[in-house]
Amino acid sequence: MDYNWELGRLKETGKFVLGARATEKLGKKGSIKALVMADEPQLKGKYEDIKAPKFIVPLNSIQLGNTFGKPFAVSVVGVIDSGVSQFRENE
Repeated sequence: MDYNWELGRLKETGKFVLGARATEKLGKKGSIKALVMADEPQLKGKYEDIKAPKFIVPLNSIQLGNTFGKPFAVSVVGVIDSGVSQFRENE
């Protein structure tokens, strides 16, 4: 999977939330369909309570934030609707 391509497709056609607080809040409600996480060691076990597929992209949190046009670090993206991207459960 080409992560840069898929992140672009998610950004254009999907619905998502950026950041840990928003992702955890929606994860508790069961609204998160997948998690896209930066390749950071401190994130490995942090989101085990969210029952959704987890994708670790080969980007650090600053690069992941820049991909979504943000001038700050984004460690996790909560996917609500994957659009045409491949960040979803196997169907």
